[in-house]
Order: sequence, then structure tokens, then C-alpha cells
Amino acid sequence: MSLTEHLASSLEKLYNGDPWIDVTFQEHLSRINAAQAVQRFGGSNNTWELVNHVIFWHQRVQRHMHNEAPEQDGDLPDFYMPENHGEENWQATIHRLGHSFDMITMAIRNFPEKLLFDTIPGTEHTAIYYLQGLAEHDAYHLGQIVLLHKYA
Repeated sequence: MSLTEHLASSLEKLYNGDPWIDVTFQEHLSRINAAQAVQRFGGSNNTWELVNHVIFWHQRVQRHMHNEAPEQDGDLPDFYMPENHGEENWQATIHRLGHSFDMITMAIRNFPEKLLFDTIPGTEHTAIYYLQGLAEHDAYHLGQIVLLHKYA
């Protein structure tokens, strides 16, 4: 298995597979409704904001990989919380998350493995830093979502 395949597979498992941490975004978010997605624990971000944060970083890293501007007109801000807290909008956000996982894993699989240890233009970091970081980042925020759902 190539390193890019391994990284893409790791992200896919976090979304809807059999990851070592034994919880996935899809399985867990399917049990959260819009009212639960806006609940906070103390001063924390809520689940909806965390999901949008994960989407934000998938998009940002994908743009780094394609040497595109990381922020573009029309982008939602990091930790975005929509004014419409309805169930239909929550389901659309979950759908966007699935799409973002599809897009980033496809981009990783298509990324030239020989460039993994090269610095991404316009940044101070290598591609592997961002790609491995996404798996760590996503697992971290999935853990937050699980705890929010349990205690909020």
C-alpha cells in the first residue's frame, strides 16, 4: 500500500469505516439531530461548528495540494454556525461533510507520492505534514463531538 493510499484510507475509515478508535463521523452524526448539534458544554464549540471546522480544513488542505489560494470568495468561515438551525440544514451540513471526505481522499490518492516531503508552496510545511495532520485533526474533533453528544 502506498503512503497516499494509507492516508486516504485512514480518513475514509474515520468517516465511515472501521477505524482503530472504533467510532466514525457517519455513525455518530446519524444519531444527532439539529437541536443536539447546537448544544454546548460550557463555553465549547457545538457539534455543528465542529463539523463545519472539519469541512473548512479539508477544503483548505485540498487547495494547498493544488497550489490554490486557501481562502476564496464565497467560502464559509472557520467554525461556521448558520442562522438556520433547522433539521434540513443540519442534514445538508452532514451531506457536505461526506462530500468533503470524498473530495479530500480523492485528492490525496491523486497526489504525487514523490512530492509528499516537499514544502507546499506558500506555506512552511510539507504535504505529509498537512495530510497526516488531517487524520489527527479529524480524529481529535470526532472525539470532541462524541463527548459533546454524551454530556451536553
